[in-house]
Amino acid sequence: MTARGFADGARDVAAGMRFLRAHPRLWVYVIAPALVTLLLMALATAGVLAAAPPLVDAIAGWLPDAIARWSHGLVWALTVIALGFAAILLFVPLVGVIADPFNERLAAEVLTVRTGVARPAVGVAALVRDALVGLLRGLGRLLGAIVGAVLLFALSLVPVIGTIAAAVIAGWLTARGTARDCYEAALGARSLERPAIRAFLARHRQRTLGLGATVAGLLVIPGVNLIALGVGTTGATLAALDLEADPPRVGGPR
Repeated sequence: MTARGFADGARDVAAGMRFLRAHPRLWVYVIAPALVTLLLMALATAGVLAAAPPLVDAIAGWLPDAIARWSHGLVWALTVIALGFAAILLFVPLVGVIADPFNERLAAEVLTVRTGVARPAVGVAALVRDALVGLLRGLGRLLGAIVGAVLLFALSLVPVIGTIAAAVIAGWLTARGTARDCYEAALGARSLERPAIRAFLARHRQRTLGLGATVAGLLVIPGVNLIALGVGTTGATLAALDLEADPPRVGGPR
């Protein structure tokens, strides 16, 4: 990844924020999932705090008595860091499941404002179908994230090197997953099928991952993380318009 491609992705996020500020009525699609996100964050924080003490005690029990006393603080820090990585890794796909229908509608509204062409009305049956497909897809990503979180947690228990490696891998996976969520909503609003979306992400890997990394960074900032995916989706929608005025469709309308 070049620095320029990464910076372009970051600028796309900033452009998304400016666009939302210029069109206040679009905020309803950002605030609604943000309220659910707030509840999930509270539950995740409570879960980490509840899981840490017994886990620390269990790990400390494996250590020899000679080092158990002075290493307790280190074990506590590593455990909280590991659980935090796991929570962040699970947080993105879980929030993506909830925010997906809002983000695709947000992307459709951004397209209407930007191009002046309204998206044709979608029937109730199609809305239900798309919601179920999105839910199943999101649950599949969540299951994969759970497996990844378990593996990264095990890796992070290796002192220093393992913790650093787990942090780097978790960051990359989070950035990649966030970019996919934002661009799936942005391009899905243009009736692109998943193969076409994957092809778009491959063609513009550096810029899309730059956006994903920026949004992922915003997801760890209290308050800002509540609107990060909506802002990222808006930026991705605008970027897709700039990158490919008429991206190829695969399989016809969704």
